[in-house]
Amino acid sequence: MIGTILFAISQILCKWFPMDPVRKIILKRIKERGLTYKVISEQLGKNPAYMQQFMERNVPLKLKEDVRARLSEILDISEKELGAPALAGHTGSRTNDMVPEISLVAGLGGGGVAATEVDHKNGITFARETIRDYWRLPDWMVKRMAANAGALACFPVQGDSMQPTICDGDVIFVDTRHRVPSPPGVYALADEFGGVIVKRLEVTSRPGDEIVRVRIASDNPRHLERELNLDEIHIVGRYVGRFTI
Repeated sequence: MIGTILFAISQILCKWFPMDPVRKIILKRIKERGLTYKVISEQLGKNPAYMQQFMERNVPLKLKEDVRARLSEILDISEKELGAPALAGHTGSRTNDMVPEISLVAGLGGGGVAATEVDHKNGITFARETIRDYWRLPDWMVKRMAANAGALACFPVQGDSMQPTICDGDVIFVDTRHRVPSPPGVYALADEFGGVIVKRLEVTSRPGDEIVRVRIASDNPRHLERELNLDEIHIVGRYVGRFTI
């Protein structure tokens, strides 16, 4: 009902202030989903008037990269339709079924792989300069991973620390919504040099302990394990699958 009223008002306003194509796409999807500007603004983590201000300004609409990526997920609209620039070396732009492959070299630096947004429900949005390319996975494969493509990311693996589970040269897929080691399992995490490593994590402290301790182990027995406090670990996501050549 609210969406219908919003759409009707917008049609009246458009007679005086022509709406650009991006705004038209956004407004159409808002109507279809029965949403409001306020609800979308809150889902974007912005103030309640954020979307209304964007939609009602009579200037070309330019969404910031992090806002565009999140709005793409909320409204199920491709980033290309929302005005995303073409990627260098990539002929298209990301849609909701495309999984970003993160370049470890581009991710080097303080704080590990660069993320533009971290959302515990929808995962991590990565900075464009860290994305080397995109993978498109069949729906059945994503479902088998018990994930959704919008929350997945993939990384090339180097080294033998997780053999035989994961081998050198594999590309692993992680669900970036899972950023605590519960339940125990294999996770991707940022290392102290800004890269990404893959390890088996398990909480070793007791329930109720003030400090949560985590065991970081390799499946290859030739590599030593260690323990760190949970707040010393930056988990990127839980391992859900791999591609082996």
